Amino acid sequence: MPIRLSRRQKWGIVTPVSAAHTPRLLAGACLLAVCLSPTSCRRDAAPEHLTFPPTPVLSVRSTWAVVISPLLRVRQEPSSRSEVLQHIRMGVVVEVIGRSDLEDQVEGQADYWYRINYDGLKGWVFGIYLAVRDSRASAEAEAARLQ
Repeated sequence: MPIRLSRRQKWGIVTPVSAAHTPRLLAGACLLAVCLSPTSCRRDAAPEHLTFPPTPVLSVRSTWAVVISPLLRVRQEPSSRSEVLQHIRMGVVVEVIGRSDLEDQVEGQADYWYRINYDGLKGWVFGIYLAVRDSRASAEAEAARLQ
C-alpha cells in the first residue's frame, strides 16, 4: 500500500513539535553542531599546551629526623591551631614523609611543616623542633647524643 502524504508534508511545511519530542530534538541539534564544527575536524590545528601543577617527587630514600624539643606536638593539619594528636619526647627518631609547600611562622621563627610517621601515627610537626637527617643511622646517632 503506498504512503500518502498530506499537503503540508508535500510542500515541506513544518508543524509544531510536541513538548515530548523537544529534548531529543535539542540533543540532536547540539550533537550535529559539534560534529559539523569546523574546528573539530581540522588537521592543521596545533595541539593545546597543557600546564600541570607541580607534583611532589617521590624518592626511594627516606628522610629521618630527631625530635629536639622536650615535648613535641604532632598535629592533624600543618597549622599551630590544628588538633594535637599526640606528644613525642625529645630524642625520638621519626620518618619524614612530606613537607608543606610554604614556610610558616611559629613563635617568631620561620620553617616548614613536616609530615611524619611515628610508629604508624601520621601527623604534622613544625620544622624548628626537628633535626632532619638523610639516613636513619645518622638520626639515631643524633638521638643518642641527645640522651
